[in-house]
Amino acid sequence: MQRIIDDETASELKAKFDSELVDPVDLILFEGNKNKEYSDWVKQLLKELSELSSKLVHRVHNILLEPDVIEKYRVVRVPTILIGADMGYLIRYTGAPAGHEAWGFVETISLVSQGNPDLSEESIRKLDELADIRGRIRLVTFVTPTCPYCPHQVLLSNKIAVALRGIVESDCVEAYENPDLADKYKVSAVPHNLITFAEGDEEIVLSTSVGVQPEDKMVDDLIEAVRRVKR
Repeated sequence: MQRIIDDETASELKAKFDSELVDPVDLILFEGNKNKEYSDWVKQLLKELSELSSKLVHRVHNILLEPDVIEKYRVVRVPTILIGADMGYLIRYTGAPAGHEAWGFVETISLVSQGNPDLSEESIRKLDELADIRGRIRLVTFVTPTCPYCPHQVLLSNKIAVALRGIVESDCVEAYENPDLADKYKVSAVPHNLITFAEGDEEIVLSTSVGVQPEDKMVDDLIEAVRRVKR
């Protein structure tokens, strides 16, 4: 397959990883019998990224040949990428992080490696309220590769997932590759953002917004939404 990252970009990324990566980061790709073109693209991308730093470790699972991974990682769609799953983070890309989304994907790798959410002290103080919540909190962001604003919203959600490791899940969903989900949640513009909560198998949507949210508003909306459902 033709290389995805050109020489100039590869040199810039190598310098970035050399200066920013602290702990090794696992990048796990899940593939199957659907969206093969996108899965192959992601597989090549992760291979090229891992060649730029020994601290990037990637592996590939086939959900058809390894059904146990579905239960372990709760992955049913392909391609799906998990960042830092072996480190306890709940950060996933459902669909290929192509186009503008590639920038936020790379920035997230650095944040996970550093264990640094890069949020304000006030945001981190507020998010501590959710540290003991029982249940599954998800921040879902629907994106498209051509949207220049989407990666900023995804990165904010990913930062919250870094701050609340193992408590909040951030899921970037590529709308074109997952049209059934886009229809289900009535996505008409991106970034389309959801806050969901689940105890057991039932997941409910707590709030919906469109566009890039300011950090303080995103944090306040998340806390208020979870407060309502836990009353």
